Amino acid sequence: MSRAPTRNAVVALLGTPSRTEGSLNEPRLAEENGLRFNEKWCYNELRSDPSGLPMRVVYWMRYDLVGSCVRAGANEPWRTDQTLAATLANADDRLAPLDGSRNPPVVPRAPYRPASEFDGPPDLGGRLAPTPAASPQGTTGR
Repeated sequence: MSRAPTRNAVVALLGTPSRTEGSLNEPRLAEENGLRFNEKWCYNELRSDPSGLPMRVVYWMRYDLVGSCVRAGANEPWRTDQTLAATLANADDRLAPLDGSRNPPVVPRAPYRPASEFDGPPDLGGRLAPTPAASPQGTTGR
């Protein structure tokens, strides 16, 4: 049973895009290469793309893959490509666990220092701010 590729599956296969335009919640729609989308992921130097080409644009409409285009170089025209969708049709939705040797944890350089100190016991707030004192009638505040 094939299903639409997920965002995680695209990142797992191609990596993080070189550049993005729009966002998941972008209310404005755009149209390019005959596809309507609200988010575009641009890849400029792919080494292991399913099409074998180094440049790809992936178009999204929120969580749904709208389509993808590829080209061999910056001077070439974009052409619609189905190899990404076909390659990821049965891919696992979850990203692979991080390899500790390739993604070492960040070691803090200095001990944690809070930006501010509490005055009194910490709580969750929920109080109304005090209202400013009412000025007497006839006072202009000069």
